[in-house]
Amino acid sequence: MSEIRIVAELEIKAEFLESLMPALRALVEGSRAEPGNRRYDLNEDLKKPGHFFIIETWVSEEAIAVHNATPHYQAFSTAVAGKADKRVVTKLRNVFA
Repeated sequence: MSEIRIVAELEIKAEFLESLMPALRALVEGSRAEPGNRRYDLNEDLKKPGHFFIIETWVSEEAIAVHNATPHYQAFSTAVAGKADKRVVTKLRNVFA
């Protein structure tokens, strides 16, 4: 199977944005260090502060499952609970790889 790409959309409530930045940094740094990760980039909408898109590439579904169980991912999930208006994860495949 080919790599799996993920676009995770996250819209953090304005009053929590500053306090969640360290958790976002830890999520990105920890995820990039995982052996099954090929890319993990946090992007913010230029016109809408706090509206993020995380662009990810993983080697397999198994790598994603490992990622979802890591301490940095679990810590982020706990930190963001109730502090986001939107949290959507979309898995994609490259059609013409």
